Amino acid sequence: MRHPGPGYGTALPYAPTLWIVRIAIALMFIESAVDKVLHWGHYLVETVTVGIPMPVVALGAAVLIEICGSLALLTGILVLPFLSALAFYTAAVNVFYFDFWTMTGPDAAMALKNFLKNIAVSGGIIAVLLHLTVRPDGA
Repeated sequence: MRHPGPGYGTALPYAPTLWIVRIAIALMFIESAVDKVLHWGHYLVETVTVGIPMPVVALGAAVLIEICGSLALLTGILVLPFLSALAFYTAAVNVFYFDFWTMTGPDAAMALKNFLKNIAVSGGIIAVLLHLTVRPDGA
């Protein structure tokens, strides 16, 4: 078996820069989940308005995914299922909330920016997920 090279090994998931990324992403989703719980009625109306099916279930699932994904980021526990769900959820909400292809002018530009931001966040989550779960030696 080849040596994975410098920087790889058991200490890698605990690198300070990776912790900064994990905490930053987790904080964003913790704030979002708390806001949804505190302003449930507002978010329920918004969920209905954008056409998400089964809005009560969907909103509850969003809160659960955001909390579990954040805890996985912070603890390193169950990262594969929870970070996969968080990345998928983050990308999927784009179709409902940031449908720039149906808009024109400044609204379309702002929706595109938010759409791309969510894609970038999903990519960051996937990068952390791969960093925490894939061994560099392929084993």
